[in-house]
Amino acid sequence: MVRPHWVAAVVVSLLVSVLSMAALVFTQSRYYTANYVKVSLATVVVLCTASLSVFAPIVYERGDDSAVHILSVGAFSLCILVLMITYALLPMPLYLVVAVCSAYSILFEVLSALLIPTLTGTVVAVRVLLQLCVHLVGLHTRVMTEIGMRNTFFKVGQSLMVRRDLEVEKQLKEKMIHSVMPPKVAEWLMTNVEEDDTSSEQPRKPSTSPRPSQMIFRPFNMHRIENVSILFADIVGFTQMSANKSAEHLVGLLNDLFGRFDYLCNKLGCEKISTLGDCYYCVSGCPEPRPDHARCCVEMGLAMIRAIAEFDEDTNESVNMRVGVHTGTVLCGIVGTKRFKFDVWSNDVSYANKMESTGRPGRVHVSDTSHAFLIDHYYMEEGPMDLNRKTYFIRGRKPTAFDKAQQMASRHSWPHTIGFTETAKTIDTRKVSCPAHQPGDIEEEEVAPMLPPVHRHSSLSTLNSSRKDSGIRSRQSSIQDTLLDTPTPLYAQRASGYCSSYTSVADTGRSSGSSLRGYSIFVDPALMLNESLSRLRHLRKQSDLQMIRCIQQDSCTMDYFIRPPVNPVTLFFNDSQMERNYRHRLHHRDLAPTMASASFTTYFDIFVALGFYLIIMFACFVLFDTPVSWLLFCLFATSVHLCIFMLCIREILATRGHWVADCLAQIYRYCTEWYPWHVVGLVLVSFPIGAIFSNFTCAGVLSTPERTNAFCYVVFVSLLHFCNFTQLNFWLRSLLATCAGIVLALLIGLPACPCPLRTPARNVTHLEIISDLGVELPGVTFHRDSYSCNQSAIYEIVLHVVLNTILVWLLNREFEISYRLSFHGSAMAARDEQRIQSMKNQADWLLHNIIPRHVAEQLKNTSKYSENHRDAGIIFASIVNFHEMYDESYEGGKEYLRVLNELVGDFDELLSKPLFRNVTKIKTIGSTFMAASGLNPKLRRENPHPFTHLFELMDFAIAMQQVIENFNQNLLEFNFVIRIGYCYGDVTAGVIGTTKLYYDIWGDAVNTASRMDSHGVPGRIQIPEHCLQVLQELYVFESRGSIYIKGKNNMNVYLLVRKKDKVLYRILPSTQRPSLTTTSTADEKEKVSPAPDEQAKGDEIEKEAKSEEELPV
Repeated sequence: MVRPHWVAAVVVSLLVSVLSMAALVFTQSRYYTANYVKVSLATVVVLCTASLSVFAPIVYERGDDSAVHILSVGAFSLCILVLMITYALLPMPLYLVVAVCSAYSILFEVLSALLIPTLTGTVVAVRVLLQLCVHLVGLHTRVMTEIGMRNTFFKVGQSLMVRRDLEVEKQLKEKMIHSVMPPKVAEWLMTNVEEDDTSSEQPRKPSTSPRPSQMIFRPFNMHRIENVSILFADIVGFTQMSANKSAEHLVGLLNDLFGRFDYLCNKLGCEKISTLGDCYYCVSGCPEPRPDHARCCVEMGLAMIRAIAEFDEDTNESVNMRVGVHTGTVLCGIVGTKRFKFDVWSNDVSYANKMESTGRPGRVHVSDTSHAFLIDHYYMEEGPMDLNRKTYFIRGRKPTAFDKAQQMASRHSWPHTIGFTETAKTIDTRKVSCPAHQPGDIEEEEVAPMLPPVHRHSSLSTLNSSRKDSGIRSRQSSIQDTLLDTPTPLYAQRASGYCSSYTSVADTGRSSGSSLRGYSIFVDPALMLNESLSRLRHLRKQSDLQMIRCIQQDSCTMDYFIRPPVNPVTLFFNDSQMERNYRHRLHHRDLAPTMASASFTTYFDIFVALGFYLIIMFACFVLFDTPVSWLLFCLFATSVHLCIFMLCIREILATRGHWVADCLAQIYRYCTEWYPWHVVGLVLVSFPIGAIFSNFTCAGVLSTPERTNAFCYVVFVSLLHFCNFTQLNFWLRSLLATCAGIVLALLIGLPACPCPLRTPARNVTHLEIISDLGVELPGVTFHRDSYSCNQSAIYEIVLHVVLNTILVWLLNREFEISYRLSFHGSAMAARDEQRIQSMKNQADWLLHNIIPRHVAEQLKNTSKYSENHRDAGIIFASIVNFHEMYDESYEGGKEYLRVLNELVGDFDELLSKPLFRNVTKIKTIGSTFMAASGLNPKLRRENPHPFTHLFELMDFAIAMQQVIENFNQNLLEFNFVIRIGYCYGDVTAGVIGTTKLYYDIWGDAVNTASRMDSHGVPGRIQIPEHCLQVLQELYVFESRGSIYIKGKNNMNVYLLVRKKDKVLYRILPSTQRPSLTTTSTADEKEKVSPAPDEQAKGDEIEKEAKSEEELPV
């Protein structure tokens, strides 16, 4: 006959199963996300209610003590299962989990005390303590799981944000690199930088066999490329235009014009090389070969003529372009280690320069070599003979020619540069007309316009106000344009610090009515500092939302959480290196620890283990006898716990980042290694169950059903302690828990002791129990076989042991996966952060090789730079006989350039010395080295003497002479001679260009220094007369007399003899010190105006120096 309560139990079980399946299905719907707390709460209420229904059969079987004992053990085991499932698996807020579980435990124990008559007050008190242990383990696992999952979520989100930020950094770095050199050269250069960084981090092992080529020369990348067309273009009439303009105004004009040229160069398949004063030169077919290289250069020349015509109309000027094109072979690459740039060298480059200088304004002058590539595409007329070679002028395009420039002009809107606006929508199809007084006007053929028309008033007003904005209008460069074109708000949080410059560009665009895209995504750092607390909270919330969106949008994130990167069996990381790092850094002490750090997890585990052990030990002491084995075990276990506890306290109180290398610290570090920690952890996690089994005796445990039940209670709870120490391998903890369950089943089920769970065939007396225990009393004999064991009770206990063991296995597995995911997320975020930091360092390194560091900082904030400097020093140092040694018959001259690279590299190394911290390299022009001092206002203010930077520059020039001398001694086949020109005065420094950022200085002092070099004496340092008053304080000079200087007429010049011995800086009173201030053009009240004609003439010096040496740039 089936009992009614069993029917009710089956019905309740089926109902719970159906509701659980329904909740599981509901989790797959889109409504679950908004209602997951309600669903979880409903599920836990159903589970708790169903588990409390176990008291129904207890009430029904109250007359059967044996059945009541069995059901009480099962009910307590079921209570443990419900509590651990609620703590570990159900997604609810922590406070709600604690409240529900606490209420359930209280209700369960109250019902047990009222409905189970066999429970004594002592057993009830022990059950309450055991409930406390369950809550302790459950709360511990819940808190650590929450911390692990939240930390993993944050780290994964952070990693995704950093990864996207890394992509922005990569784009920025590539743009910055391409502003100096082509991608092909940049790839080689950045590879060398990464190799240098790697080698610097790892100690170099001494080589047993010296290699001849090792460290003889610096890394050198130079390629010989044939069929390359070179274009040189010079501004005709620039001298007259600059006669009545300040230096910073000229910078603004050049920046406007060169910005147009940069755009054309980028669109017409040319590679800009550099600007030399008012000269602009570029190449096509280098470094990437292309068959239409000659046409690209000619189209570039025609477009430049058109662009300067538009420039004249916009600015009411009267200048023109003289363009020369030649085709030949070049050596392309980089020379030097600081302030380098991509450049080309060859005799053909020199010849292209001559083609420009012998050309006509408004015409494109091509050589006979280029003529062979162009004859099918252009009408040409013969020009003057040059070195017995024919030359030609471009008259116009043939009708069959593909007008590439016109097509691009109709497809692309003009960039945001000075003199160009976005409102230009049509293409002007006017013919190119040159001033009437200039020969060679293009009359026969119609030349399609290269540029869209521009609004004159916008450009003119901008140029007129250039004196107030440092001569360079704030506008977006190609680097900024690339970032603005990328539709993501993450760029506002870039770590490199360029956001503020974009914001300033955005403000400029809005004020001028331009509709620039994407400015709203950038955050101004000033706002973040000055806004209210509510604004900061809003920004933080937006940042959190961005991270959530990153995780939602990343398709790999779901796989990360569903299929973690671990072995499904061992839970080891699939990446062996990651597994080694995990084991090595398992207990790594963080300088800024959080609750997710490994050290905190270790302390938490140890404190929970100690509390759990004390409660179990107290329960055993109250419920059972105290044999000697138990006392010895407790003494040992308590001593170990206290020692480890004190070690943890000592580590917690130790000063962060200052570990004392004493004995205790060494013990702690050793114990927290991977294998020792597994031994220590397994010992600690086994102490509670060991304390229980060491207290087992047949008389003390199995003498009555009440004691047997209590023994099962503490064993069931102790099995949950194997869920502690999540840093241990889950296999070891779970196997220990399985062994403990097997031991319990063996102790209860095997006949090692008399079975107390017997069927009540008759009353059992105390004497019979004594007989069952094997104790002999005089004259009394008992037979144990007269009683039969209750097999159903044994099966019940074994069933609950299996269920609890399975729960421990599942929880241990999930906890270790969660912990490993947290570590993996942190490792990935740290790796990505390291990568982005490396990218930033490379970008910064490259940027500071383009422009000085203090200039780069200002560009980050204002996106523009132009500054006046008073009394800045300038030197030009030329290797006067390098062009005599240069010979292209041997490897095309590549080895001679390798020697030049070594020499310039030695000069660059001098700049790294603190002795020359005020000296800045400007550029190299062929075999001419240009440097300046006094361009950093901060350093000048820190100098002990107002002329320190001038003295350092002269010392630097002397050091260059010493470098030449040492170089000649090391390379016996060379006897280089250096000639140096020195001058100081007022200069204007600025950064110009759109696709090619270029830092340079302008002013009469620059022109004079160049003349001091070109009209100097080989092997000597020459200065003009006005420098003598300052420099003679530390140096001895001799007069060279009055000599003719081009553009300067006659000048008194002096040659350096030597530096004075044992001289000290003569610190003048502040009232007597000469004015050596640096003023920003944004605030200046005075112009730095060069003498008439000097600025324009000086701007042509660098180009002139090239033609004098025959060796091209």
